[in-house]
Amino acid sequence: MKYGLMMAATAAALLAPGTAAAQYNPVFMADVIGQAVANSMNSGIPEKCLKLDWEPTAEQAKRFTAEAEPALRAYLALAAKDADLTPAYTNRKFDRMWAIDGTATKEFAAIRDPWAARVDRIELVGLRLGGMKVRGRGQWRAFAADGSLIGTYDGLFRRKTKGFEVSSLDLWSPGKEGDAKPLSGFCYTPGDHEQWVEDVAKAEAERAERRAKKAAERAAKAK
Repeated sequence: MKYGLMMAATAAALLAPGTAAAQYNPVFMADVIGQAVANSMNSGIPEKCLKLDWEPTAEQAKRFTAEAEPALRAYLALAAKDADLTPAYTNRKFDRMWAIDGTATKEFAAIRDPWAARVDRIELVGLRLGGMKVRGRGQWRAFAADGSLIGTYDGLFRRKTKGFEVSSLDLWSPGKEGDAKPLSGFCYTPGDHEQWVEDVAKAEAERAERRAKKAAERAAKAK
């Protein structure tokens, strides 16, 4: 599933630009980039952010690192009691989501976390703060008291005045973790950098095709 674009660490390596950006570095004409960005954006997200040229500062990364896990624990505390999960989430309803193994729901009254009451400890997999610095993503493995793996919590967090809060949450059963998107760099929404790269490449290919067609037409006329 492709994520739509929207306006607005545990280690430095986790907050470094994604490998896709490092591998994909062609020199494009300005009009090609402009066309691709226009096609890929719903609104004015800066191109530099989509290219992963914007990096969180050490202070911003530290804040997200310190506040993401408490936000998840606040959710777990409510979920373990089958309580209303709304207080653990950001109040932006359009952004709110809960899913297990790819099946999502926004009907919070119907959500019942099948794991929370059994979670004895959580273990951090990794964190990424987005280039806009207002949203970050984190993954944790959850274990039962006997040490068995219950599953993985994959959360997207939004910055609030008093800290980060859960924006959306994916639960992945053991063996299903591979279905999650890679914990790679993004601007505002996970996957937006990859979508931008895809759109720019498509625009360049279309431009090259038009040039080849015109060249063929000129060659035909010259005969």
